[in-house]
Amino acid sequence: MNVILKIEEGPQKDRIFEFKEADTFLVGRIKGAHLRLSKEDRYVSRRHFMLEMAPPKCYIRDFGSSNGTQVNGKRIDRTELNDSDLIQVGRTMIRVNLDKEEEETSFWEEGELEVLMEEAKTSAKDFPAACSDCMSDLSDRANSDGMAWEFQHIAEYLCDDCFDMWKIPAGLEEIEEYRILQELGRSSASVVYKAVHSGTARVVVLKMIFMEDADEKSARRLRRGMQRVEKIVHPNLIRLIRQGLHKGGNYLISEFADGGNLHQFIAEKHKGPVSPELACKVITDVLKGLEHLHQDHLHRAIKPTNILLSRGFDEKSGVARLGDFGLAKSYSDAGRSVITEMGEVDDTVVYMAPEQILDFKNVTARADIYSVGLCLYELLTAELPFPKKGKDPVLIVLEEKPIPIKEKNPNIPPLLAEIADRAVRKNAKERFGAASEFRKATEQIMAQIMAQK
Repeated sequence: MNVILKIEEGPQKDRIFEFKEADTFLVGRIKGAHLRLSKEDRYVSRRHFMLEMAPPKCYIRDFGSSNGTQVNGKRIDRTELNDSDLIQVGRTMIRVNLDKEEEETSFWEEGELEVLMEEAKTSAKDFPAACSDCMSDLSDRANSDGMAWEFQHIAEYLCDDCFDMWKIPAGLEEIEEYRILQELGRSSASVVYKAVHSGTARVVVLKMIFMEDADEKSARRLRRGMQRVEKIVHPNLIRLIRQGLHKGGNYLISEFADGGNLHQFIAEKHKGPVSPELACKVITDVLKGLEHLHQDHLHRAIKPTNILLSRGFDEKSGVARLGDFGLAKSYSDAGRSVITEMGEVDDTVVYMAPEQILDFKNVTARADIYSVGLCLYELLTAELPFPKKGKDPVLIVLEEKPIPIKEKNPNIPPLLAEIADRAVRKNAKERFGAASEFRKATEQIMAQIMAQK
């Protein structure tokens, strides 16, 4: 399961690069490029193109270079590469070889899933549960899978009669044992539904993952990657409940948060910046969840649409929770692009730390802290800290210096402005060293605000 690059023509002829795991590879004249080409080659830009490795697949993204990047003689923007493709940039030609041989292991050993489910049922405790619409008793159904006690303060339930009263759009089919209520969002990579589990009557979020031309092996790799985060439980994390396959595609079942996401909170509810107190409350909650996650995992895709809120969230009530953790890494491990593709991917890239693009496989918790910092900046200004230019999102991340937050919103308390600016510094060593350090800083601001009231 390797990607091999061999330089066939040019000053560095016969040089070979081999990749066995997800990584990135920047080509250009700039210092720090993984393949730095000669300054004398006037057809090469400072940052010319990037290869994204997701073995056994490989993707290429040109950065709008003046003289372009050619694959097999044709100029490209972004595309997936095939075995033996030839990349040309200036006087350099690079051959791409994809080794797709791989041993696959099963996701579950035979009978293992059934044993786990039976163990859950036998260890179950009974907790009351009622329909969120009519308040009819659903305790027996809610406890039938042995998980009602885990969701006693979180889950919503919907009885069959109330389900039948929903105006469900035509064409929405059942996915396995989940009945679809409504579509919550859609992108090139996925579609998200609000759904009800037919057995327990529990309201959940069902995310259907699109992987065009994916084979069974890719689907299994995605499932194995997400299996690593299925056991993670924390009040400020959206729990992954289960996953499965439907018509060859992966789906993920997670807890439902009824207050929408942070992007909607800023753009639709507040229609602009929120108060310093409310911004700190959101970010403090997110950092509590991130502290727990960072014990064993990185998130790698924190952005406002992945921060979910409870209904009626304000300064005095509600909770913010971080979702979709583990998905970016699992998606990449399954051979899919997280940097090169169009659409939603561009929205994700602009929240990535520079080192996540330049040194993908060696990123640390500071990359997630940068992403949370951008969310804090956006809460306080309703904008990102970069000049508004029609520029490739990757180049924005790598080249644009964040605008000091006081220039966007001069009314922000000085200490909070210092915290926000520190969190989004390009140099990882200048940011907060851990989520706990960042959290303590936002909690201090909240305490100061409360003391002044």
